[in-house]
Parts: sequence; structure tokens; C-alpha cells
Amino acid sequence: MIRRSLPFASLASFCLLGCFASLAQDSASSNNSQTQATSANRPTSSAPAERSKKVWTNDDVKSAGSISVVGDPRNQKYTMTKTADPATIAKYKNDLQKLQTQLSDVAKKLHAYQDFAFGKVPTEAGSDLDRGYNRTPVDQQILKLQDKKKQLEGQIDALYDSARKQGIESGQLR
Repeated sequence: MIRRSLPFASLASFCLLGCFASLAQDSASSNNSQTQATSANRPTSSAPAERSKKVWTNDDVKSAGSISVVGDPRNQKYTMTKTADPATIAKYKNDLQKLQTQLSDVAKKLHAYQDFAFGKVPTEAGSDLDRGYNRTPVDQQILKLQDKKKQLEGQIDALYDSARKQGIESGQLR
């Protein structure tokens, strides 16, 4: 009996809280309007003048002139582009080439395992997959290869990001 009436009791309490909150908000807004009315009747010489807020519209922004978010380009004391060091570019190219060869090897193995899992006869190049027997099931080997592929792709993306941060464009790494 108590368990059945518990949701109804909680619903009723939420409704009551909502009513009290709206009453409090209504009374606060009426009090606020009353204080504004009395402050309008009061002389402003004794109270400090409050600063009114400006509401900007599209017409105001158009008539204001040029607004710069970034700043004045004449005040820049540095150049935006850095020249890339050829040795650094060569290092990134070498690292990317190594990762790309590893990725292509993993993709070939993954393709061969997936073909085997779907019942295709392994080709001569694919029959010697790991140069021996492996007791791990094929689906688990496929999952490991997919994880390895994702890891290598993440490393390649990280290399491109670090090269970009050093001022090397992606076109220079190809």
C-alpha cells in the first residue's frame, strides 16, 4: 500500500513546490516593480546614478563603423607563418613512411583473415599468414588486427597534428 502511494506523494510534493516557486517569483517581480515606482518618485540627487545598459541591435552595429574582433593588424609584432626546417620535415616524412608501411601490412593481414573467416580459400601469399599454427581463434585475431590498425591510424594523425603545430603543412609531408 505504501509503495503504491509513494509516487503519488512525490508527484504532489513537486506540484506544491512548483506552485510556491511561481508565487515567490510573482511576489518578487511585484516588489521589484514597486521599488522601481518609488525610486522614480524619489529625487536622484542623493542616490548614485545607475548606469543604464545599452541594447545593441543590427542597426546600431551597422552604424558603429568597423568593429575588429582580432585587433588592429598594424600592431602585430610577429609573423603568422613559420618557416619549416627541412631536417624536421624529413624526420616527419620518415616516421610517417614507417607507420604507413606498418599500416599496409596490418591491412593485408586483416584482409586475409577476413577472407578466411568468410570461407574463401587462402591464396598462396595468404596461406603462410603467421608462419605457423596459431591457437587463437580467427575472430579474435581479426579484433586484435583492427585494434592495431586503429592505433596506427591514431599515431599517424598525432604525427600530422604535431607537424602542423610546428608550422609544417600536410602537403609538405607527402
